[in-house]
Amino acid sequence: MSASLEHQAYPLPEPSLEGFEAALSEGVLAALRDGGTTLLALPAPVAPIETLLFGEQDDAIAWAAPSGFELAGLGVAHVLEASGAARFRQVAQAGAELLARTRSHGLLGASASSPRLFGGFAFAARSPRSEPWRPFGEARFVLPALAYVVEGGAARLVVAVDAQRADAGRTRQALLETAVHAFARLERGPPPVPSVIATEVARRERPEAEWAALVERLRGEIASGSLEKVVLARRLELELEREVDPALVLGRLRQQAQECTRFLLRHDGATFLGATPEWLARKRGSLLETAAVAGSMSSHDREGAARLLESGKDRAEHAFVVREILRALSPLASNIEHADQPELYQLRHVLHFRTRIRATLKGNPHLLQVVEQLHPTPAVGGVPMARALEWIERHEPDERGWYAGPVGWFDAAGDGELAVALRSGVLAGRFAELYAGAGIVDRSSPAAEFAETRWKLAALLGALGLSD
Repeated sequence: MSASLEHQAYPLPEPSLEGFEAALSEGVLAALRDGGTTLLALPAPVAPIETLLFGEQDDAIAWAAPSGFELAGLGVAHVLEASGAARFRQVAQAGAELLARTRSHGLLGASASSPRLFGGFAFAARSPRSEPWRPFGEARFVLPALAYVVEGGAARLVVAVDAQRADAGRTRQALLETAVHAFARLERGPPPVPSVIATEVARRERPEAEWAALVERLRGEIASGSLEKVVLARRLELELEREVDPALVLGRLRQQAQECTRFLLRHDGATFLGATPEWLARKRGSLLETAAVAGSMSSHDREGAARLLESGKDRAEHAFVVREILRALSPLASNIEHADQPELYQLRHVLHFRTRIRATLKGNPHLLQVVEQLHPTPAVGGVPMARALEWIERHEPDERGWYAGPVGWFDAAGDGELAVALRSGVLAGRFAELYAGAGIVDRSSPAAEFAETRWKLAALLGALGLSD
């Protein structure tokens, strides 16, 4: 669905609210008799997915990809968590077991909803130590209790019924009330998104001189031959006048970043969200798609495209990323295809080089098996990777948390989509922490790289209605 999606009529015969409630009540009773976990899908009005989330405080997820699949979810029917070096394999195995025993049914003419788990991973294989990242852990995927799915011009509400949790009459009633309330909210459509969402009280960031010193130190190590590239991340902390509803920010991102994948993960009062231009892996059967995105120029520079095309530094940085992605995929693929020259990738604030890569996988590995080999790419880590990550761990002053980690979804077949969580930030109470990074190579200028992080931070600042 496009970013300009409007509140629409039903593509299926419109059920009354009473009809919706009656069909769901009957479906819940049948699901309880069957036992286990059952997803019940019912037709719903078509609206922007963030409509489901306005004013809610519960755990939540949202995913809106340019490919057309969009979902918002509230509550948790099941959650998977993992840690350490085996976190990708742990989630893949536990997820396969959970989804294999999850049934799906469509009611009132709606198609059944394929069970999917949504979530992601911290950038590094260790538990985040700082607030507000600590609640997210190293890996967390959920099956939402209530999901709103929009794809192919149709929409449906999906209620997860866990027989072990919903066998009490009071619990069943709460489930029905939540779904009916969501149905009514979708019928009304979203509230208007204001041009200014947040009022800034204070802004805190490390001085540019500190950044410059770090870049120069890194350039010295690159010159010595121990490193080729390291991506440095920078944090901007905002204190706001009042707490911001993340659904409003998601609505602004729909308006301003329709070419990006928009995501939201909320847990324990903290919300991680963003609009990323970079996907890490899209898998359907044996077909895998990924992309190298590296090399940047301001979109507001009238000669930006020409400058980027002529930049040897940016071409070299992009080549690092392409080379390392191909190296990581080589053991997994029987065939890999990509263009010889990168294309220009135009975003609202930044212009990038991008090389799309398609691979035919050997056998049918789980998406997370592939992601384990790809993450982190040199677009967010460095070259050689192990040394770059060690350098980041020792010298980067702020913990990344889930910034630049993989976020997305996978299904029972091990297919799905994970994006690289860039152009992102975390909201907690009246505070927001926004993150951006820049790739440092031998020809990097500290001032130019600092300016690049400002272009990238502009996306979320703009979504909050704040200037950069």
